[in-house]
Formats: sequence, structure tokens, C-alpha cells
Amino acid sequence: MYAKLLKRGIVKRGLSLNQICFQLAKRDILLDRAVLSKLQNGKIPPAKDRINVALADIIGIDKDELRLAAARETIEPELFELIRGVS
Repeated sequence: MYAKLLKRGIVKRGLSLNQICFQLAKRDILLDRAVLSKLQNGKIPPAKDRINVALADIIGIDKDELRLAAARETIEPELFELIRGVS
């Protein structure tokens, strides 16, 4: 879900991976184009929260939706359901 959401936002925004990396660098986030490519293709686990918030802003998607997708893929599913049930 995370990778699909990220890729869909990148395609919709029409920015190149280099352009996105440049925008991230303006926010003091150094992310290699190859790493961004792997993130959008689901070849590596989701990025850290700070990067996800910046990415969501740059590509114009809901930051909470991207953060939630990242959380779903990085924490144990049972723990996620427990957390979700509490809030």
C-alpha cells in the first residue's frame, strides 16, 4: 500500500525523482534518487516519518495517509490493530 500510494502521488504530480530529491534537499533531507525509486517500487521498507511528511507535501498527497501506510508495513500487524483499537 505504501509503495502504491507513493508512486501514484509521484505520477500524479508529474515530478521526476531528481526533482523530488531536490525539493527534499531544500528541507535538509538528503535522499538518493535510487532510494526514492526503491521506495516507490516497494523494494525497501517505508521511509522514516520525517521523510514521509516531506514527501507527502512535495507530491501533494495526504501526509497522514502516507504515514499510516508506512506504519502498517513497519510494525507488527497485531500491534497495529491494537493501537488502532485504542484511538
